[in-house]
Amino acid sequence: MFDVLAVPAHALILALTALLHTPIALTIVLTTILVRLLLLPLGIDQHRAQVRTEQRRASLAERAEQLKKRFHRNPERLKAEVNALHLAEAPALARHTARGCLPVLAQMPVFTALYAAFAAPTVAGTANILLSETFLGVPLGMHLAAATGPQLAVFAAALALAAAICLMSSKALAAGRPAPPRWMKLIHYTPVLSVAFLPLAASVYLVTSMAWTVAQTVALRQWLG
Repeated sequence: MFDVLAVPAHALILALTALLHTPIALTIVLTTILVRLLLLPLGIDQHRAQVRTEQRRASLAERAEQLKKRFHRNPERLKAEVNALHLAEAPALARHTARGCLPVLAQMPVFTALYAAFAAPTVAGTANILLSETFLGVPLGMHLAAATGPQLAVFAAALALAAAICLMSSKALAAGRPAPPRWMKLIHYTPVLSVAFLPLAASVYLVTSMAWTVAQTVALRQWLG
């Protein structure tokens, strides 16, 4: 399945490289940006659905707090009223949540295709020539475990950049929301582990896509509220 998805992505990258006469590493960045631009309408729809979900949950919490003040002397009545409130709001919350998930699901095949094109050693039964190119003297097919000497500096820079983007992402997503548990904060840094185990080509794609996601999140919050 991944091989089938990688074929069109692989062809697109090679075509852009020939058209723009750019190094493969730069083509990876440009291809990622191009794909994210094409998927921007889905990102906007996803953001709007998330905003509606947050507004609905905030309204639900406010009404639950009013019920607590009203029935604080009658715990059984309070429990029944709160349960009834949540049952009444559940369908609307489910619709907004589902609408927010649809753009994510629609984008997954594209992201998987790009990832496979940059990570698979073979595409359509032949060697993946993207991985034979170099970036700053490091083969794009190389993993951190195989790096030596100056090559380690390139992977260290990729890891540091991924960690910085994860930190910005965590802050951007947490803006205006209650502080999440510590274990959820750690989840934001899982892409750093991916960079440590992926070939350099896939790491370049991943870091570029992560940076775009942070910029898109901040921009949409500013423009759409």
